[in-house]
Amino acid sequence: MSINILKTPPNFQPVLTNGLFYQVSADTTDRYKFRYTYDIYVEGNKIFQGKSTPNPYDYGIIDVSRVLKTYTENNPISVWDTTNIYTHKTFPFSRPYEDEVINYQVYFGYEYANSPLLPVTGFTGISGSTGDPGISTELKKVFHSTMGVNGRSNQQDFDMGPFVLSGTPTGVSPTTSGLYLTNSPRIRNIQSSEWYTLSFTNYYLDKTTISEPYYVEYKFYDENGSQITATTVDNITTNGGGPRTDCLDVYQELPFIIPSGGTDYNTLYVGAGPKNLEPILPSGATSYTVQLYGKFTGTTTPILPTPTPTPTPSSTPIPCVCVEYFVYNNGLEAQGIFTYNDCSRSQNVLVLNPGDVYYVCACQGEWTIEGSLIVIEEGACPTPSPTPTGTPTPTPTPSG
Repeated sequence: MSINILKTPPNFQPVLTNGLFYQVSADTTDRYKFRYTYDIYVEGNKIFQGKSTPNPYDYGIIDVSRVLKTYTENNPISVWDTTNIYTHKTFPFSRPYEDEVINYQVYFGYEYANSPLLPVTGFTGISGSTGDPGISTELKKVFHSTMGVNGRSNQQDFDMGPFVLSGTPTGVSPTTSGLYLTNSPRIRNIQSSEWYTLSFTNYYLDKTTISEPYYVEYKFYDENGSQITATTVDNITTNGGGPRTDCLDVYQELPFIIPSGGTDYNTLYVGAGPKNLEPILPSGATSYTVQLYGKFTGTTTPILPTPTPTPTPSSTPIPCVCVEYFVYNNGLEAQGIFTYNDCSRSQNVLVLNPGDVYYVCACQGEWTIEGSLIVIEEGACPTPSPTPTGTPTPTPTPSG
């Protein structure tokens, strides 16, 4: 006298689908007035009680999508760090205001009567004990989105694999992981007056699946297809993203290694329209690309010490290629730190307050950042110098 769950929806699925189906069975379907019973919980609260009559094969086929659709929302308001903004004005990142992703869980049981005239008794589905439905699978999540084109009408599951970022940039090939959550063409025309955002998966989608977008890269090109500049922005809270709070945070390390039942950061937006990119859009740009990257390739397992190798003569140092960098603190409150080797290879540390802009001469690629900094390579350094020059400019603030 028990319930068996034979099929469940995947752990992270769009809710606007042709169905999110459970298939259950029991060994008591020959009893009078037998029906499967189930309770649906959203964020730990029971929001629906249902019953299902067995199909001709004695299975219970239960679709929970129609109930869950009423508990997800697509709000025009997003959260930029701690500030509410209009979603279409996102730059560089923002997260949904609320309820775009929800947790849910379904518990199953059954009921029957001992004769045609007696009332039914509810059973938990566990060893013949009476009570509310008591058999469930692990916590699952749905998000407010469509399934997309379903070429086979009997295929109810949405393959999230291509939309999970784990080290590969978006947009490289049709089979690459880390695609944006959109059916828009990969290459499209857009007016200079348009706002545009793209959404993507982020953080723990379930206990074993993690999407790791560490930063977005914008590349700008002139009318001849030559690259003008390239800018990267970290997916951290002070840039509107998260849940990482610092560019040095790693998803697989504490506190992010603990699978989260939270949903605030499972889908994020990134600004992708000309109006969104005005703070970094260079003059003369006629086209650009927007790509997300997962850059962590190391290990979080402690490495055992190995014997120190015998020193060998060092090779000739690589000459410094002295270039000029545009450094801008895009944060609203926090300072940023730009550490670099100047053209004489002396290390310098530049602290930028919110809104500060500097032009710095440094060895190409020999720099690191902490905080919400935008760094753009401007070309050959006109007057190599270890001293930064420039005038701070006001910080752009998201519109609310």
